Amino acid sequence: MRALVWTAVTVAAVAGLVPAASAAPVSLLPHRAVYDLRLAESPAGGGESMASVSGRMVFEFTGTPCEGYTVNFRFVIEMTDGEGQATVTDLRTSTFEDGPGTAFEFLSQTYTNQVLTEEVKGSAARTDKELTVQLTTPAEAKVSFAPDVIFPTAHLVRIIEAAKAGTSVVSTEIFDGSETGDKVYATSTIIGQEETGPVTGPEATLQTRRRWPVTVAYFDAAATGDLTPEYSIGFDLYENGVSSDLRMDYGDFALDGDLKHFEALPAAPCE
Repeated sequence: MRALVWTAVTVAAVAGLVPAASAAPVSLLPHRAVYDLRLAESPAGGGESMASVSGRMVFEFTGTPCEGYTVNFRFVIEMTDGEGQATVTDLRTSTFEDGPGTAFEFLSQTYTNQVLTEEVKGSAARTDKELTVQLTTPAEAKVSFAPDVIFPTAHLVRIIEAAKAGTSVVSTEIFDGSETGDKVYATSTIIGQEETGPVTGPEATLQTRRRWPVTVAYFDAAATGDLTPEYSIGFDLYENGVSSDLRMDYGDFALDGDLKHFEALPAAPCE
């Protein structure tokens, strides 16, 4: 169930892959977005074990490069199996990432049928030598990873930079605090041709913004052999970091997410 976390779309391509002069600097828009979720037909033809799935996802992104970025995220979903048993999962996460992408704080709480069943809390710091994760909940622990592992907002910026530069494939490892807070994902991002059709619905105010279809596949970075993704996320990505038309594929079932509410939030410019 922890795989149902959609981390800030992703939010978030190896350093130096896209030359700095290839595109204008990425400016991320503080915003609040609400998505309605429903069971979709899995590309693999799975999903038979799920009689119904419905839910809602609320994503709030605030901050600037000078003050850092805060993401508050809530994901509530009701899943009913073939025997009619319903389970309501309520995932609440809050993260902070500094502007340079060297520090990251995370808190994740999972409620199952209104009972707190899991909590993960910690912080991470990246230097030229390593990325160090310090967990405080559920237990004190410390783990280290390679220094080229990046955080979600930095990942998002790299994807947008690549899209604007005409690059179609981005690969990197990211740490987002999900699962048990001690895991790194290897990601492979495919960026499609820039979309030019009209925009309707809540995101109509973004009509003049460039956008691309993007798919991000997540792999266990510690796994070996012939790898298949643990899950993948597809969406339309705007150049300011807003996403719409979600598709979250977990192999045996998939979810579609429709943007139902979009609201730009105020932000103080960097001095």
